[in-house]
Amino acid sequence: MFLAIAAQAQHSPSEDNAIETCEMQLNEKLNFMLDGSFANENVLFKEIAKLRPCGLDEFDVNFFGNMDVFNTMLARISKEKKVEQMTFNDLYTEIVKFKKADVYKEIREVTIASERLGETVGNIENWSQDLALFESLGASQDVIDKVYNYLSTHVDNEKTYKEILGLLKKQS
Repeated sequence: MFLAIAAQAQHSPSEDNAIETCEMQLNEKLNFMLDGSFANENVLFKEIAKLRPCGLDEFDVNFFGNMDVFNTMLARISKEKKVEQMTFNDLYTEIVKFKKADVYKEIREVTIASERLGETVGNIENWSQDLALFESLGASQDVIDKVYNYLSTHVDNEKTYKEILGLLKKQS
């Protein structure tokens, strides 16, 4: 009894609800696979999003909701089970394996850095910090020079790097 009380004290009510919701979802069959609706990427995205209570974040949902990625996982799962027998637990287990791979970690890191850079307003005062992001993303020296020149000539810039790169692309 003490262990049950101690275990309950470790989780807030919302965490308990998320755990319960996750456990219920993991037991559900992948019905969207049976009716053919998974061929629609929006349906696939919504189905993967049902695993958010299990710890998937927005990046995970977008990544694993991609048809190509999903089909890769499906091929691995279907070696052991027929589609009619598959549950969200099978899918989640495959997602967890995928997330442990170095390539996933690298894709996640680069994508998040790219999104952050794209949302950042470029200015010459922060250039040294932003330059490090450009370099970590593998930007060419030509692109780096063009962005720096743009910022040098537009000291009151209010555009994001995504907008700046769009302008520079149009000018080329």
